[in-house]
Amino acid sequence: MYLNLLRMFVLLVLVSAWVTASEAGQATGRSAVKVAAVQISGYDKGYVERPGYDPTKALVKYIRKASADGAQLVVFPEYVLGRIAVPGPVTQKIAEAAAAARVYVIVGCWEVYADNSFANTALLFDRQGQIHGRYHKTHAAVDKFEGTPAYAHPPADRSTEWFIQNDPEWIMKKGQDLPVFELDFARVGIMTCYDGWFPEPFRVLSLKGAEIIVWINGRRGNVEDYIVKAAMFQNSVALVTANQAYGGGTMIADWPARIKAVCPPKEESCISATIDLKRLRHIRKRSRNYQQRRPELYGEILKKQTAWGETTKDVN
Repeated sequence: MYLNLLRMFVLLVLVSAWVTASEAGQATGRSAVKVAAVQISGYDKGYVERPGYDPTKALVKYIRKASADGAQLVVFPEYVLGRIAVPGPVTQKIAEAAAAARVYVIVGCWEVYADNSFANTALLFDRQGQIHGRYHKTHAAVDKFEGTPAYAHPPADRSTEWFIQNDPEWIMKKGQDLPVFELDFARVGIMTCYDGWFPEPFRVLSLKGAEIIVWINGRRGNVEDYIVKAAMFQNSVALVTANQAYGGGTMIADWPARIKAVCPPKEESCISATIDLKRLRHIRKRSRNYQQRRPELYGEILKKQTAWGETTKDVN
């Protein structure tokens, strides 16, 4: 009888450990992880409030769907939650969905502060529904400009409301850091749209330990697969992109340059795929590229460029 009780106790311990490991993604020792990316439209760059519109309704459905499919992380595009307070009623709905589904969620919004200033923010929710981190877009994608060279100055004599509706990134608070977030299955960095047109953020995030880079977007065209492939190959990372459904290029890609799933352009859809963390970590530890870097030669990229071939003193 004692032996039977002991066997039952051991079995319960093993089952409990398996459930905990499954929910937690088997921590950073996990050899692979399934992630999901959603191509969907919500609020856009030029915010226009729509009475009665709640973008979280559709997002919550995809969070549940991705979780049921075994995904540990669900990625949504830039802007979709609109101009909101963080935390607030809108983020609470995403938090509750993330907690119920036991998944991580990354989603974009305009984060509005008490003084009415704002940032282009990617929010990272953990499995408990807490805001685990924020990334503020660091490179402003401005469209309308004045001055020489081009894009040197914003249009003059425009109101704050004009900028919000037409070119909000001229007056947004730009991020001052490229953080890496520790999830229970991997280290993740986040970039937003125009950030990805610069090679430096990819490199910095990788050097800071990011194994997966999430690149959220909100643009009419496609997220460039050639940028994704080059960034993965050169920086030894996996990549997950998301775009609004009026564009395309939402994809999940694995090192060294394999795109494993992609959404059809200009369609709302959800994809999922598995990232091979074991292979990725193997190559990151043994990377010939990283071992043979020559940082002493790279000082030129720390100089602010005023025009092609002309530089000023070091940024620092």
